[in-house]
Amino acid sequence: MSNNEDDPLHAAAAPQALPQPVTEGLPSGARRIAFLAALLVVPSAFAGLAVGGSQVALSAVAGGGIALINFWLLSRLVVATTSSQSLSTSNLLVQLMGKLALLGVLLAVAIFVLSLDPVGLLLGLSVVFAAVPLNLFSEWMAAR
Repeated sequence: MSNNEDDPLHAAAAPQALPQPVTEGLPSGARRIAFLAALLVVPSAFAGLAVGGSQVALSAVAGGGIALINFWLLSRLVVATTSSQSLSTSNLLVQLMGKLALLGVLLAVAIFVLSLDPVGLLLGLSVVFAAVPLNLFSEWMAAR
C-alpha cells in the first residue's frame, strides 16, 4: 500500500497552489519560450532560403522579429495585469487593443512598404508557436 503522496490519483486531486505573481520582468517560462523562439528564427531563415531564396529568408527573419516583439508585449501585459491589485477591464482592453494595433501596423509595413514575401513572413511569425511545444517537451524531458 502506498501513501497518498505517492499515489498519482491522490496527487492529481490535491489542491494546487497558484504561483506567486511576477512583479518585475518576464516569468522564467516566458523568457525560455522567447529564447527558443529567437533560436528558431535561424532555421526558419534557412528554410526560407531553401524554399524561395534570400527574399523569403529575409521575410522569415522579419516575421520572427515581429513575433518576438508581439510575444514580449503580451508577456509584459500579462505580468502587469496579474501583479496589479486593481484589475481594470477597460485598462486591459485598451492595452490589448494597442498591442493588436501595433502588430497590425508592423505587419502592414512589412507587407506593403517593405514588400516582404508573405510566405517567409508567416514562416517567421510561426517561431513562437513552435517554441511553446518545444519548451513543454524540454521541461518534460528534464522532469524525467
